[in-house]
Amino acid sequence: MRVALIEDHAVVRTGLRLLLEASGHEVVGDFSRAEDALASSVRPDVYVLDLNLPGVGGLEALPRLARRARVLVLSMHEEPAYVSESFKRGARGFLSKRAADVALLDALSALERGERYLHPELAARLAGYVAEPGPEVLSRRERAVVAGLARGLELKEVAAALGISPKTAATYKARALAKLGLKRSEIARWAREHGLLQDPTP
Repeated sequence: MRVALIEDHAVVRTGLRLLLEASGHEVVGDFSRAEDALASSVRPDVYVLDLNLPGVGGLEALPRLARRARVLVLSMHEEPAYVSESFKRGARGFLSKRAADVALLDALSALERGERYLHPELAARLAGYVAEPGPEVLSRRERAVVAGLARGLELKEVAAALGISPKTAATYKARALAKLGLKRSEIARWAREHGLLQDPTP
């Protein structure tokens, strides 16, 4: 298969390239940023995509990449929320970096056959996972307030940044928490898992 790598660590890219080429696959692209892959004229059969990237994050870039080719996520994040969100955004496979040397070729074979791939260990974790609501349930203002709080700002600082009163910001916060079914202490984790911290500040 024609494979493009999107991974910001050069050592990891080199290791993946050697593994793939030794197995008969052709590495047609080698990118450290998702923006570079999106701007490139390279059209692989599969993108092997890391989620933690500088600039545009992997989750944010995933839908656009998935419109061009199959996407296999290769990430250190093994939490069910990341797996679920990746498939929701168009990934055809998800693989932990811990298992990359063993399972990467199996994953590519599955994608080549038109199948999806999820490493058995991750599938077991995902089996009992109930997905939390995503950012789409929030209004633009609610989303902005949640993003600000997740970045560590105080509510009054979020209000000032948005040009609204602290009371209004508190109302948006309360509505958002109610919609998401979260506690205040869970906002940062939820925002990180759903790619909200990669959004530009409103």
